[in-house]
Amino acid sequence: MIHGGLSDLFELLRVQRERGDTHIGGHVGGGRSRVYGGQFLGQGLMAALNDTDGAAARSLQSLYLRPGSTDVPLRYTATSMADDFIAVSAFQDEQAQRCLFTMDVRLGEPACAPAIPMPEVPPPQACVSREEGIGNLERNTDSTWAVLDSPFDYRFVENIWAEDFRAPTHHVWFRARDLDGEPCSEPQSLQQAALAYFSDDNIMDNALFPHGWHNCWSNLQTASLDHSMWFHADIDLGSWLLFAQDSPVAAHGRGMTRGLFYRPDGVLVATAYQEILMR
Repeated sequence: MIHGGLSDLFELLRVQRERGDTHIGGHVGGGRSRVYGGQFLGQGLMAALNDTDGAAARSLQSLYLRPGSTDVPLRYTATSMADDFIAVSAFQDEQAQRCLFTMDVRLGEPACAPAIPMPEVPPPQACVSREEGIGNLERNTDSTWAVLDSPFDYRFVENIWAEDFRAPTHHVWFRARDLDGEPCSEPQSLQQAALAYFSDDNIMDNALFPHGWHNCWSNLQTASLDHSMWFHADIDLGSWLLFAQDSPVAAHGRGMTRGLFYRPDGVLVATAYQEILMR
């Protein structure tokens, strides 16, 4: 997750055309040496949507193949495979021979339908802010990811910092910090890309909770292996969204995680699934 506000995130996600179907994605702060997985998701989606006359995505399926370095710009190739299907690949070498990331994007308008009801949770104002949670840590853990000046205001339903071993689920309210509750006027394509960027931030944690969250971050190798999303309704990053997450299974060095994004009125906005490496 980058330092700064929502405008900084949008700047990061707006890839620039280099030539033909190739787009360049830059890097903005954050203190990482490796590319954050959400950056691949958000920039890859914008590369796919750049030539679609304002169309939004219905779904995306992606694979993380190799780590990327924040010292070198990313190159995304976006190839139209059908009227509603775009294939994206990300590289950092000039010859485009070492693919780092792939994404398949389906275009189409989100369609509302019956969905799993939103969990009954306290409102954001009654939940633990990220700053409060980190401030209450009683042990020295590697929590630098959680104290960045993020574009988002987080409110955690469960105080995940209070215990090391816990059930494989948690719920997070979030919204764009800069907008202070005002609607986001950016196109749906850019807000979808920002939601994809956000979706990789803490979804992995659910698979680690039962195994000792702090212990896992300190002693295990973890990495995202794949990430898929489906968009069901329009997004407004200026309003609170609930990210309801769980991990159905984590075994044999792999963890499966799931996240459901809800509006406060209970409408399911998007769904995310991710498989992670944990060993």
